[in-house]
Amino acid sequence: STAPMMPSRWALTSLVLHRATLAGRVLVRAAHVVQVDAVVAADVVLVRAEARVVDRVEAVAATLAGPVVRRLRVSRIRGIGAALRRSPFLLLVMLLWAACALGQVPGVQAIAPGVWFLIGEPGKGYSNTTVIEMRDYLIVVDANYPERAQELIALMPGLSSKPVRYVFDTHAHGDHSYGNSVWTKAGATTIAFPGVAAEMKRWEPARWQTYMAKRADLRATGEQTVEPPRKLLPGKRFVLKDSSREVNFLFLGWGHTPGDGYVWLPKERVLCTGDAAVNGPRNKLADAWISNWPKVLDRAIALKPASVLPGHGAAGGIEILTGQQRFLVDLFAAVKLESAAGRTAEQIKISLPEIDANWIPRDLTLDIEAVLTEIRGHAPAGSLPHVWK
Repeated sequence: STAPMMPSRWALTSLVLHRATLAGRVLVRAAHVVQVDAVVAADVVLVRAEARVVDRVEAVAATLAGPVVRRLRVSRIRGIGAALRRSPFLLLVMLLWAACALGQVPGVQAIAPGVWFLIGEPGKGYSNTTVIEMRDYLIVVDANYPERAQELIALMPGLSSKPVRYVFDTHAHGDHSYGNSVWTKAGATTIAFPGVAAEMKRWEPARWQTYMAKRADLRATGEQTVEPPRKLLPGKRFVLKDSSREVNFLFLGWGHTPGDGYVWLPKERVLCTGDAAVNGPRNKLADAWISNWPKVLDRAIALKPASVLPGHGAAGGIEILTGQQRFLVDLFAAVKLESAAGRTAEQIKISLPEIDANWIPRDLTLDIEAVLTEIRGHAPAGSLPHVWK
């Protein structure tokens, strides 16, 4: 998996190396951050390992690697570094081997040491997942659907030997919370802000029952509704902190849903947004307070995150927040103009600026209906009677 590029020709590459015995027991789990300089000459790619590999490996091993690697002596690691510097070909072979090994943990992106971002498969309706490693345990952001929760639990040993202690629901929608019971049965505690539980009480089990008709993984649980979060977080900011890092759970206001939660890592400047900001046309506005949402995003933007990990779509930077915000502002303004002209939802045809293209769905019908509901109802769209589509 690849971390964000450095602001120079040096690429910061996070490699997680796996080797298993025939019995399936993991013997080695190592993570090396290697800065390499690629020089292309006569169709031959030469890769030189910088001496920084030695300085970085201990810190990375402390957070990413298993116990076996942590016991490796620095002298041996220095010997490996020296060998790689003498033999670019050997390094290239190791890089290729590691790339193949990474296929065992598909879709994993290392954002920072001990912070992983996993893309959810859109075709299965999955949301993205972030895994945060603390000193003694893991935090998972978003429970996802039951099938994906089971997949993630199976993937965890490939990331860390530590147990998952907390699973945070960013909001109440099924692709972020319907896997709650899978995680609690595995020993984790599900957590969320009170607005998430309130939304579940308001809309469930009706939405669960609707999705059951389409999703075998919901039927397989044998349950008739979503399991609410086991612990509700008080106030607007809740902090988990140990010797390894600080994690802030933030409620910045009603945007996508009344219970929207963000996860902020102040040291790493990483922000997990759930669906309060997505990277692409993947949002539903039915439960939103659309006119308030851009104001909430202002608070997220004020954090000045270096990395933004959305509920759907690829990871990126602050442009995910500003792009989502601009789309909402432009959408609301366009529908408001049409509403003032007395047009119905069916009559409204709008064209948004090209700069909003990444967030514009192929069919704007549901978005227009939600905005029109809010404008004419003089209240948040999500607070007014509506049917989930």
